[in-house]
Amino acid sequence: MTGDPRVAAALERNDRYVREFVEAFNLCPYAKRTREAGRLQRFILLEESETAGEALLRTIEKLEALPPETVDVALAIFPLLPHGKDAAQAFEQMVAAARERMQSRHPGGDTPFYCVPFHPDFSEDLSDEHRAVRFIRRSPDPTVQFVRASVLRAVRGSGSTDYVDVSGMSAAELMAVSAPLSVSEKIGNANLRTLQAEGPPRLRGLLADIRSHGRI
Repeated sequence: MTGDPRVAAALERNDRYVREFVEAFNLCPYAKRTREAGRLQRFILLEESETAGEALLRTIEKLEALPPETVDVALAIFPLLPHGKDAAQAFEQMVAAARERMQSRHPGGDTPFYCVPFHPDFSEDLSDEHRAVRFIRRSPDPTVQFVRASVLRAVRGSGSTDYVDVSGMSAAELMAVSAPLSVSEKIGNANLRTLQAEGPPRLRGLLADIRSHGRI
């Protein structure tokens, strides 16, 4: 699949999303650092809905087998999966099932990665910083993002006994909750202010342009 134009187009769309949206508006302060350090891995999976779940599980196994020093964040991108609100809900359910399978193989909470879904048809709601996260996660193709748990623990630091359920959070949220709550609140509020200042119509147009990039 190396020379498959669908793979190249999906990578180009993801590049634009990361650089022109996430990094350009500083929605995740760790995104650029991870990419430039070469610790971002991407998997393009040309699967239809019927086989996507098993493909995701195989990708998780490949990801866990990689040397830890080679990847902090990974993306499993599904350019052939359907779009639409119903499709977004089905994709979330697929990711939740894969997450449960992954966690079941690592008893005691030692799962090496946290994973969350991104989808082009997640809701657009900027009424507060929590709902705005789903707008930030409107990637051009259905995508599963993996963040290494040890990276989050390192950011969080030692001595804290607080527990936060991170199973459904985005990368920005995951990084934020690993820091003191005041930092988490600042990041969430800053992201919301950025989105509101730039304006939903402009951002909607940008995401739509990226989403259409390279489509046949």
